[in-house]
Amino acid sequence: MSRRVFIIGGGNFGTQLAKRLAELGAEVIIAERNSKRMEELSGDGFHVMELDAEDETALVQAGVQNADVVVVSIGQNLQGSIIATLALKDLGIKKIVARAVDDKHAKVLGKVGADIVILPTRDMANRLAERLLAKVMSERTPVIEDFQIAHICVGENFEEGSLVDLKLPQKHKITVLLILRGETEEDMDVLEASSDLYIRQDDVLVVFGKRECINEYERKYGVHKNF
Repeated sequence: MSRRVFIIGGGNFGTQLAKRLAELGAEVIIAERNSKRMEELSGDGFHVMELDAEDETALVQAGVQNADVVVVSIGQNLQGSIIATLALKDLGIKKIVARAVDDKHAKVLGKVGADIVILPTRDMANRLAERLLAKVMSERTPVIEDFQIAHICVGENFEEGSLVDLKLPQKHKITVLLILRGETEEDMDVLEASSDLYIRQDDVLVVFGKRECINEYERKYGVHKNF
């Protein structure tokens, strides 16, 4: 059974989120109060409804209580996003995710009931800063403290071999989680990191480890590949 996700706010962030969720098989509803924007979203094939998210009665009538997750993706209307989040909390919504525009906004959203608060601009800037200062190209996903997940494309300096023979955890203190193999995203194969899998040049290793260990390994053996 697919998960039902209710997104309040049909701006760029909400739309991109809805598109990806739909690709992953979720049932997605976008709520938007701007009639012109509603028409645009509907024309693009989204399931969209008109809603004033600051009105608790309207939220109930829209069926938010039937959603597995409600995402508050209201843009610059900080008061509106806070009131909507508070109303959703009062309605006992299972999981509330709220988008913030700055740290103060995020703190308030957390206090009024958001289970998860995201700051897309800050998070993207932090990831870019990591890549620039480390002089690496791979996308990084922070996990906890200095631990990260990274995509590293194997370059020509890499010594080919099976994962068990390469001994990456012992030699480089990184663990391979998955291997991506293919010229483009469309024909890419996702392979499990079995010990006997032979790693070759141009494979993309999805690895886990500490920041500096990943940085050092990528500087020695990695090249940029746009996955």
